[in-house]
Amino acid sequence: LASQEAEVLGRIESSADDPLGLELSGHALLDMYPERRGNIFSDEVYRLTKAYDATTVFGRPGTDADDTDDDNINYLPPNHKVSTNDVLMLTLQPAGSGDFFGPSTLPTGKDATTVECRVLNTGPTYVDVAIPGGSFEAAFGPAPNNVGSAGRGDRNMRLRVDRYFSNVPYERMVAALGQITALPERAKQPPQKNGSNNNSNHDNSKKKEMDIQMDEVLRDAIVSTYRHDEEGADLEQSCDIGDLCRKLARPPLPNSAQLAKQALDFMQSDRATQFPQFNEPQLTAIGAALTRRLTMIQGPPGTGKTLTAASIAFGFVHQCRNVSPHTKVLACAFSNIGADNLAEYLIRIGLKVVRVGKASGVSESLWDYTLDAAIDKDPAARKAQEDATKATSNLRKFTSSKPSFKRGSSGHTKRGDVAIARAKREAATTAVKAAIEASNVAATKALREADVIVCTSVGAADARLLAACGIVTEDDEEIEADGRLKSPSSSSGKKMSTKSTGSSAHQDRRKLAPDNLPSLSTPFVIVDEACQSVEPANLIPITSTNSCRSLVMLGDPCQLPPTVRGDVTGNGSSPLSVSLMSRLASTLHQPVIVTAHADKTRRDDRYLNALPTKQAVSLVRYKARDAKTHVSYRKQYAGSLLLSVQYRMHPSISAFSSAVFYDGLLSTPAFLAEHRPFPTALNDLLPSAHPGVGVRFVDVGGRNNERKGERSFSSPAQEVASTTAFGENTSYRNDAEAQEILMLLKDLLRKTNESKERDSNAPPISIGIVTPYSSQVALIKSLMAADAEFRSLAIQSSTVIEVKSVDGYQGRERDLIIFSAVRSNRQGRLGFLTDWRRMNVALTRAKSALVVFGDTGTLRDGDRHWEALVNWCENLGCVVDAGTDDSQANEFM
Repeated sequence: LASQEAEVLGRIESSADDPLGLELSGHALLDMYPERRGNIFSDEVYRLTKAYDATTVFGRPGTDADDTDDDNINYLPPNHKVSTNDVLMLTLQPAGSGDFFGPSTLPTGKDATTVECRVLNTGPTYVDVAIPGGSFEAAFGPAPNNVGSAGRGDRNMRLRVDRYFSNVPYERMVAALGQITALPERAKQPPQKNGSNNNSNHDNSKKKEMDIQMDEVLRDAIVSTYRHDEEGADLEQSCDIGDLCRKLARPPLPNSAQLAKQALDFMQSDRATQFPQFNEPQLTAIGAALTRRLTMIQGPPGTGKTLTAASIAFGFVHQCRNVSPHTKVLACAFSNIGADNLAEYLIRIGLKVVRVGKASGVSESLWDYTLDAAIDKDPAARKAQEDATKATSNLRKFTSSKPSFKRGSSGHTKRGDVAIARAKREAATTAVKAAIEASNVAATKALREADVIVCTSVGAADARLLAACGIVTEDDEEIEADGRLKSPSSSSGKKMSTKSTGSSAHQDRRKLAPDNLPSLSTPFVIVDEACQSVEPANLIPITSTNSCRSLVMLGDPCQLPPTVRGDVTGNGSSPLSVSLMSRLASTLHQPVIVTAHADKTRRDDRYLNALPTKQAVSLVRYKARDAKTHVSYRKQYAGSLLLSVQYRMHPSISAFSSAVFYDGLLSTPAFLAEHRPFPTALNDLLPSAHPGVGVRFVDVGGRNNERKGERSFSSPAQEVASTTAFGENTSYRNDAEAQEILMLLKDLLRKTNESKERDSNAPPISIGIVTPYSSQVALIKSLMAADAEFRSLAIQSSTVIEVKSVDGYQGRERDLIIFSAVRSNRQGRLGFLTDWRRMNVALTRAKSALVVFGDTGTLRDGDRHWEALVNWCENLGCVVDAGTDDSQANEFM
């Protein structure tokens, strides 16, 4: 957070003399006009558009502002960096349009009027944001189109919008670190006492229900295995790894093995129609997770990781029902998308789910399952929130009607007005507190009825969830001067961080929840996308409710590590770039487990066992002979269980990654060769001597095509200076590759449109364009937007085309993936393209076809993995020179 905060605040401060430059760099939007669009439960939705009298005017993306035919439409800057779920800071421009030069319009200014919000979605002309109920009106007054009791606001209201940051994740991570290190100083009770309490099937004693606390063995596994200096520290001297692994292999409950067998038998029975047929690695992983205190599951692309996680949750729910009605399963993922996917699968298999988190960050299809929806349906909570909104509105109206109460005023305030203001402020404070209490009661009731509580890792410290678990926090009474809760989104983090830094963390735990029933506990915790999250964030769901007895982490350490701003190399060199799962999987011994019966699914290993594939593996190993360790990538993480059957990619697409990054253990069912054929239209454009191979490599060549920085979007011929007052743009682009990709897209759309005319039932294909560099993403998008022929073809086609960075595409898939490598120089410099995990992600997104655009000379010289891939493609006969139809064909079987 420190680097992010310094970057954002420095950017804003630097813009004091040049706010227009900040907008042109994509970090701010000026002269924005707000309109109320409704509510998402307790949040208010506003649409922000460029005002009709805005100082800066932009045309349709890809055109000059003066050339646009839409005279009544003001577009947003085409290169703006505002995206869904971003944190924004809205700042009032007191004098309307053009008033963004004074200190009062800087979000950091002491006289600025600001409101924090989150982005719901964006379009070419608008940004939709979600704001906590009442916050907008309390700060700025009613919106110009408001139809409520407050009346319409000022039509000349203009707002400055800045990309901002949230300190909530940081505060909650600090809290989790404090709690995990403070745990040994807590309870003096025998560690096995909790397990025996859990084993009581019919003993519903409130005292025993309250005794479920975090397993000390889990805490030891996390703390005692941490090494500050991986090279210098002798881990075996600091802890007995063998003994620790044996303890972690013990069941969380005395009857866990019996309950796990019951759940597995049901999931494999004919009655369980909601479950598919599991393969052997999936069944083995599920069985292990249900009977161990710590289980780590490595899920390569397309191996059914989400299905496995949901099935484990199903088994855990069965154990919860045999422990106490007040125990729940906590299932988390690093991202909102990951949490949504997990929630949807849990609902599909018949479990009752509550999705914790602001509805504005949740998929619309899950809004009815959110905690916000449950609170909104509760009459008492809804009335309390309405009373709080009314009380804060009355306070705002009174203070705004008195000039002496306005910020910065030096006028005299009458004694009577002071008394009235104090009374209204007290009334607002009381109403807000009552609304919080009523919301906590409604939330606890909803959580009590759930089987599984789903949230992001950071969301596991949600204040309403902690209240339901009886966790006492300290800042419940932090109220703004206008009566609102000081920071609805971050109060939980502040509360916990204050208490958790000492030895008394969580000693103040209520026996009763807000609904006056025994408090909830979450003895079973599942963390998906565990390798994408920094370790302190992984700790939040483990420590937040202080009741974790069994932990399951799912992820893939052979894909991208956590994103850390302080990691200047982008290759995961920061200590924070090592996730908790990656660290433990590379430290703990290979688990001794009962293997499930082998399934009879036939595998297609033709490409995996082909000579070019074996040569690629040999080359990578030979080039790594001088490395300090010769341990293969998969063996580095032997402490985890591997899901080894993938259902996403054609066997030829998965072969290289399986052989090089997973020791050849990742196999493909034979039926996928028929279900994932290479598109005929694409094969006509990029022919190969072996049409069955689902990979093509288009050699653009050049050895000097890369450029640093972005191109101007108003005029593609102009360059944007790579260095500005707001930081250096170190991203790269490659115009030649972008142009080749655009030509291929147009040819492909033309052919698919023709085939659709002949056969209207032909299924559409989805296309993903992936590249490591943000400047290349922006360039490709701008070329697509500026090309009239492409736009016409895209409108006629049902093909879905998406352009994203590699980092933004992890966990996603498309029928056709087009990858632009970008780097093209004579020195063989590849930058963070040399990160084999980033390469693995890029090569494993495609289902039927993978097309790589790159400079083979630069890639060969720059990295052994890319050299192996280029050689592999050449030997398979799937390399095509850019602009030609000739392919290099060699026999490979």
